[in-house]
Amino acid sequence: MKSNFNFDRVSPGWHYDKSRFPRDELSLVSALTDTESLKPIVEAILKDPYKEGGVKRIHIGNTVENVSNTVIDNRIAYMKKIGYSENEYFIEFVNDKFPDLEKLMIEQFNLSYCHSCVIILPPGQNMPVHDDTYSYLNKYMKRDYPDVKYDPITNIKRYMVMLTDWDWGQSYGAGNVIKWQWYIGDIFVWKHKLIHWASNASLSPLVFYELTGLEL
Repeated sequence: MKSNFNFDRVSPGWHYDKSRFPRDELSLVSALTDTESLKPIVEAILKDPYKEGGVKRIHIGNTVENVSNTVIDNRIAYMKKIGYSENEYFIEFVNDKFPDLEKLMIEQFNLSYCHSCVIILPPGQNMPVHDDTYSYLNKYMKRDYPDVKYDPITNIKRYMVMLTDWDWGQSYGAGNVIKWQWYIGDIFVWKHKLIHWASNASLSPLVFYELTGLEL
């Protein structure tokens, strides 16, 4: 089936040309020097994710919180149309499983007003291509910190930390860049609202941590 879905060109300065050579759309910006403290937590959430507070998220289902976002609603409607079903999912943790990692990231990248999550992408699953709306951050900033002024393009930052080593069959991409052969503790960042995705065609789970905040 031919896709007729077009992403809005909302990532500033990016060309949206699938034939262009990959550049710096997705960058490895740093790597944790100590990853041993992460491994027991990762092992625990993989052993029994739902007992540890994980929630199964269906790609064509409801978002983690009602953000009343038409971009997300339209994307979900199209995904249903082309064949995504309730069998496509990921497991999400929004219960601060890695407080020490969050503190370290906030200090390293000078972030404030942060929120984080952990994602398990099981074997055979994917994270469909999408662009971030940052709806949750914008919603709680407007609700809880109305006096804080920020420019969404220059101030909103989202970092991703790999919590498992790369395995054959796993990939992560943004724009025209595809990454592989990462190690636990590698930290990536992509351009504001750039389309991105993840795929797990391996025989082991892919786990990563995301931290979103403001660089003011």
